[in-house]
Amino acid sequence: MSLTARIVSALLAAVVVAIILKLQRRGGMGSKYGLLWMATSVVMLVLAAAPDVADTVGDWLGVEYTPSLVFMAALGFVLIVLVQYSWELSRSEQRIQVLMEEVALLRRELEDLRSGEELDDGSGVSE
Repeated sequence: MSLTARIVSALLAAVVVAIILKLQRRGGMGSKYGLLWMATSVVMLVLAAAPDVADTVGDWLGVEYTPSLVFMAALGFVLIVLVQYSWELSRSEQRIQVLMEEVALLRRELEDLRSGEELDDGSGVSE
């Protein structure tokens, strides 16, 4: 990896870290996602600072062309994030459905209570 590519990679990782920290301070990102992206930035920094690490890992795994290993790792990361988002979306849809049903029941109960008050003649004696 050339020196320019190393510098660009390191700067990109630093920008990602800064953005994540800013989002977390403002409350715009949950801590588990912040941790995920911070870990990704650390990996980017390690690969930028020591590109021989990717070569060593590639040798251990039997990968002859190191950039393909980096793309494979990136694809695996994206797939894991997509599965996580799909799982959370499904859970959120289920929670929303339950909440909608509860709101409908509470609305019905409130309407029943209000209609009961309207039938009351105001004497204070309930039937």
